[in-house]
Amino acid sequence: MPKTLYVFVIFLCSGIAGLMYEVLWMKQLSLLFGNTAQSTAATTSAFFLGIAAGSYVWGRRQRRAFYPLRTYARLEFGIMAAAMMYFLILSAWSFLYPFMYDLFGHSPALMTTLKLLLAAVLICPAAFLMGGTLPVMGQYLIREASQLGRWSGWLYGINTFGAALGALLAGLFLPRWLGFNNTYTLALSLTFAVACVAYLLSRNEPPQPAAAEPAAATAPQLRLLTGLALLSGFATMALQVLWTRMFAQVLQNSVYTFALILTVFLLALSLGALLSRGLAQIPGRHSGILLALLCLSGLAVCVVPLGFTAWTDGLRYLGDDVELARYLLQTFLAAALLIGLPTLVMGILLPYLYKLADGSAERPGALIGRLNGWNTLGAVAGSLCAGFLLLEWLGLWRSILLMGALYLLAAVALVVSRRPGRLPLSLLSAPLGILVLAFTLLDVSRLPNVRIQADSEVLLESWEGSGGTVAVVERDGDLRIKLNNWYALGATSALQWEQLQSHLPLHLHPDPKRVFYLGLGTGITAGAAMRYPVEKVVIAELVSEVVTAAEKYFAPYTQGLFNDPRVRIVHEDGRNYLRGTSESYDLIIADLFVPWKAGVGYLYTREHFAAAKLRLRAGGMFVQWVPLYQTGEREFGIIARTMLAEFPQVTMWRGDFFADRPVVALVGHLQPEPLSADTLMVRASRVALAAYRRQASDQMPLLAHYLGNLEPHHPLVAESPIATDDHPWIEYLAPAAHRSERAGTTTWFVGAGLARFMQGLQNNPANSVYLSRLDAELRRVVPAGLFYHLAAIAKARNQTAAFEQALQRGE
Repeated sequence: MPKTLYVFVIFLCSGIAGLMYEVLWMKQLSLLFGNTAQSTAATTSAFFLGIAAGSYVWGRRQRRAFYPLRTYARLEFGIMAAAMMYFLILSAWSFLYPFMYDLFGHSPALMTTLKLLLAAVLICPAAFLMGGTLPVMGQYLIREASQLGRWSGWLYGINTFGAALGALLAGLFLPRWLGFNNTYTLALSLTFAVACVAYLLSRNEPPQPAAAEPAAATAPQLRLLTGLALLSGFATMALQVLWTRMFAQVLQNSVYTFALILTVFLLALSLGALLSRGLAQIPGRHSGILLALLCLSGLAVCVVPLGFTAWTDGLRYLGDDVELARYLLQTFLAAALLIGLPTLVMGILLPYLYKLADGSAERPGALIGRLNGWNTLGAVAGSLCAGFLLLEWLGLWRSILLMGALYLLAAVALVVSRRPGRLPLSLLSAPLGILVLAFTLLDVSRLPNVRIQADSEVLLESWEGSGGTVAVVERDGDLRIKLNNWYALGATSALQWEQLQSHLPLHLHPDPKRVFYLGLGTGITAGAAMRYPVEKVVIAELVSEVVTAAEKYFAPYTQGLFNDPRVRIVHEDGRNYLRGTSESYDLIIADLFVPWKAGVGYLYTREHFAAAKLRLRAGGMFVQWVPLYQTGEREFGIIARTMLAEFPQVTMWRGDFFADRPVVALVGHLQPEPLSADTLMVRASRVALAAYRRQASDQMPLLAHYLGNLEPHHPLVAESPIATDDHPWIEYLAPAAHRSERAGTTTWFVGAGLARFMQGLQNNPANSVYLSRLDAELRRVVPAGLFYHLAAIAKARNQTAAFEQALQRGE
């Protein structure tokens, strides 16, 4: 194998390992910091700042580097050593975090600063060394500046193609197959192999002489190229954030779809970089080609909003009723068609700037480091600006249009900056004409940011922020909250059932004084607690716009929740809050979380349940509501097994008696003890039973919602794995179950499967122990509730005989 081919292979592998590190760092730090946009920004910023600094510093060092390939090998060895500190630093932070939170948790600014410092300590050393790999390898391969255009595109493209493979492997496959820790170990092994091969190749490397200082005459040209590199990085990363949000409005938004969008983006950048080599070989007209690239980039970006809304028919859910593999293929093709072309054109720009630097007296490595460093610094600013400023200030569509306008304004600046005769001023008509077109004919103000059903829904108000697009919609006289056009966070039409999610646990605990809610939604569930003599209610809500929407439109349904002095609402990731706070609670009530949504799987892991358990007072209970109409039988078994791994007793309760959309509560108890006859649950059930017997009420006693104690030896539970942060089974299995259900190959844990499970659960001997303090009449309420539910299931399936039999047995 020729030596150059060896270089390309190790640079490809370096790109794979680099993105594997980044994906794993972002995932693990999101668990430590909290699954918030701020946490993601902290991780991304630390990574790109390290890359930017490394590119610039190591690029300048190439002026006096004699053995660049040997230097490259040392960089890779250094990356491995720095990355190995990951486990030690994370362990130290996990130990110190509760103390840090106790000291600084009252100040979001201080906590954010601490997160940034941790991200910097964890990521920047390795990223700094990664940033040096491109200029150092460029200096080895490109001995003269006149060869920049020939080889830089290949280097950048191959490394970016490796990054795309790394994103695909670390996002879709390896964590599920190996777990996160083993995947990280695999990345370390790959880096070590790259370092060893590079070192072996460097043994016969001839020395390179030191370079002279760059000529002063090239300074204006370099300033122009540096400015364009900065602009390219800013717009490219801002558009990655914006386009990811764009696709979030129409996709399943699982861990798979997010990884796939990133992969498409990186593949397009890689292909653009490889195409830049062909353009670089065209003699002369380089300024004209650069102008054309800027204009094409601006035009391609500006038409994306119109193309996207047309393709999705006004933000309709993307994808047919197919299983996961075909769904991901459809998503890949849609992303390639809608954002692939503009990303490809943008991907040509940076490597082509290397060609325009051919006339510089700087060494190739120094030029690559300089341009790549400023490009990466722009990427940091672009991602932060898009995520935290532009979405809130301008909205999604106008923010995308602004990025297109930046490319066009850069084209205008390029024409104006050139000497007369180099680029005719008449060429100004091209970018200026596209600008006028973008802000007139391509009017994005007409485009929807929330999809509504025109015949039955009315959009009352929407908000766009770093956490997502939140909308309040009126439908058939009822209000509902939507997040990212797809996830319903509650509605007034489900008022009774949302309130029950508080009533049931508050009836079950003998004396609930302090209650924590993981998730706000409409506020109806937490508002039900205001009718009880609770002393303190804390609610953690991740998306601040949800709090705004709930307070503005749902306050009349929340029993004064937003004005009650007993209530504190914190804008924080609930899992992270429980890990850090020193407060304890009688009840921790976790909202209904869609298991297949990205990030939600970590709310069903053993580490999360353990953190909640530590925050319970004596006699406390952790309540996890589970939407069985969005959960497969396999996923339910994993959740049950994982809870039983932490709680000695887990009881199961119905949230309703629906046949096709059932909700259940898994209640983790600190001690395995019988239900006390002094609880409000028992007292209220006795009153309700008496009224039901007199036919004064048709409401079933609340005790009828009891399904039974979960049994560790039940086949569904015993054969299921335990979900952990290292192996987050729900995060990877639930999306596949969701697609299979839509394709009709499997069903959710409802209907006949749930009926069999409920009947088997009734035979658990632990149920008799749990109900042992109740009289015989109250104990008969439990099987009555079962038969009432079985009757509802039979009725929904038009099974008349089974329906009548279940009703008779329930009397």
